[in-house]
Amino acid sequence: MGKGAILGSAVLAALATIRSVNTVATWKTVQPLPDMPLNDGKVSVVIPVRDEESTIDGCLASLRTQRHSDLEIVVVDDASTDRTVAIVQEHVDADPRVRLVRTDGPPPGWAGKVHAMWRGVAETSGDWLLFVDSDTESAPDLVGKLLAAAARDDADLITTPGRPTVANPGWWLLLAPTNVLLFDSASPDGSRGKAVGIGHCILVSRAAYDKAGGWRALSAERADDIAFATAVRDAGGRTRLVDGMDSLTSSGLDSFGAVWRSQRKSSVAGGAMLGGPTVGAAALGFAGLLHIGYGIGPVLMALRGKGFTRLAGLAAWAAQSAAHRSYMRASHLSTGTSALAPVANAAFGVNLLDAAYRSVRGGDLWKGRDIR
Repeated sequence: MGKGAILGSAVLAALATIRSVNTVATWKTVQPLPDMPLNDGKVSVVIPVRDEESTIDGCLASLRTQRHSDLEIVVVDDASTDRTVAIVQEHVDADPRVRLVRTDGPPPGWAGKVHAMWRGVAETSGDWLLFVDSDTESAPDLVGKLLAAAARDDADLITTPGRPTVANPGWWLLLAPTNVLLFDSASPDGSRGKAVGIGHCILVSRAAYDKAGGWRALSAERADDIAFATAVRDAGGRTRLVDGMDSLTSSGLDSFGAVWRSQRKSSVAGGAMLGGPTVGAAALGFAGLLHIGYGIGPVLMALRGKGFTRLAGLAAWAAQSAAHRSYMRASHLSTGTSALAPVANAAFGVNLLDAAYRSVRGGDLWKGRDIR
């Protein structure tokens, strides 16, 4: 066996081990929401919507059951073309805490979701702002427990993902590798790299929101959740990722196709922000090939290699599986797919290649809009 093959095997095993140790250790720092909710301060919920007729009813119905005593709910419609507005109006008529703000879409230089959230904040008066996606449903104690987490952690921003309502291969094939990539460059407490923000659910104090410049400072941002959490952190705020999945579900990723499209959309948007569509496509294509090799390499080394190469392949495979397992456990899902982590990394690479192709072909549409 040549020295190059030995060195390459060692590098791959070391890289997989370092990433795995980081992912497993990072999840150990993520605490669950407190058991006892806190009923203190006015909370303003802002929900941006665009063509959400299949999910907005459940979202609003669950928010209206919140036990928090001082709550207002502002839904901002981003030029929907389906029955979203009619469904929201039914909740407005039934509950004085719910209001509807309608827009004709974002002005030049603004991303649609960011503009909708900015408009929503302008209509609120709460001490705390809670941004939730329309495909989420909340347990009655969610708001109070988020406030309790902010008090416990002395945090200005608390964020949590929602657990899936239907398990599907997209979670272990695409979201598990995405989580490892996220923790490569971001941290739950904002202490290194970027701060973690999950668009499903972000609670932030109004003081911290204003100090960070609000959504106006991020008007063109597509990766808005991480960018927002990082902006709050950079303005001196304390941010925390918590495990609130016992109190929040998300149906937006309930099928493999939905996960694939969501991941591809985020990659196309993120790539375009690296320096334009061409540069973004090149970066996505290169990253896709790297991830395919990162996934396939350990399998080939373990099955076809000899001596040190085989041992290095098994080590890399085991390390990838450990990282995969930590994410699936944190997401309250079965960890039985952990041994297939290399397959997941390769599948994520193919998704990145799909995003690169879409970028070259002119972008990717999300609800009728080019998301670049």
